[in-house]
Amino acid sequence: MKNVPDICVKETTDSVIKFQEQRSIIRFLNDKRLNYKKIQVDGCALHEGLKCDKMLCSADEHEEHYVELKGSDVLHAIDQLRQTIIKLGEYDDKRRSYVVCTKVAPKISTLIQRAKAEFRKKYNSDLQIKETPLEVILK
Repeated sequence: MKNVPDICVKETTDSVIKFQEQRSIIRFLNDKRLNYKKIQVDGCALHEGLKCDKMLCSADEHEEHYVELKGSDVLHAIDQLRQTIIKLGEYDDKRRSYVVCTKVAPKISTLIQRAKAEFRKKYNSDLQIKETPLEVILK
């Protein structure tokens, strides 16, 4: 991750690393209790422009997880993830992006499929769009 102030980073070895905003929740299951960095992106690492809410990185920063917690505006969330990867992404060894929302509208499924393909090709990132709560197993 590029240019993130230390004040925005919290190291953790918790077995469950949780991010929550309003009713949207994502839990990263860290059974091996490896060292990770929780990053507050919105309002700390980035103050201007589009940005996602949170980020989780491995200790060596070669594993990046971008998180946007939303109500239902999935397309806006995808834009926020895209801009954050451009601004903060450094290594793309293992990059994942998540939109966790309270409701996914089925009528935008074609746009979601295009976004998933774009993220794979352009940002070397898997993109998951799921309703809350989402659990992700860290390996």
